[in-house]
Amino acid sequence: MFLVVLGLIFFSACGSSEESEVERMKREVIAVHDEVMPLMGELRSFQRSLEEKADELDSRGVESPLVGEYRTAASACSAAYEGMFIWMRQFDMRMEEMNEDQSLAYLEDQAIKVAKVNEDIKTALKLAESLLAE
Repeated sequence: MFLVVLGLIFFSACGSSEESEVERMKREVIAVHDEVMPLMGELRSFQRSLEEKADELDSRGVESPLVGEYRTAASACSAAYEGMFIWMRQFDMRMEEMNEDQSLAYLEDQAIKVAKVNEDIKTALKLAESLLAE
């Protein structure tokens, strides 16, 4: 009986370590998302400000390379914003039908995707901030 209990403890410990690797990866992916999700409102606000500045210069007939820079930065903000929601729509935390290896492979792929989203948001914000500070 003691050996049966010991065997069950051993197998549950092995199972939980496998599960914890998946859970750890899942937490890491979510943490990358959570880092920039609060910046989405700021991203949209910068996008609007950049579009308004470009429109204002256009309406005054001002020929300036800034118009193109404002529009490019506004597009970067829009693309980064949309990228977050595209990633969130395709991300599926439910991996019940996957084995551990499949779950880890899925989460590794998602980590790459969400890191790109994170980087795009930070890059767009930095560009917008630098242009709007001028």
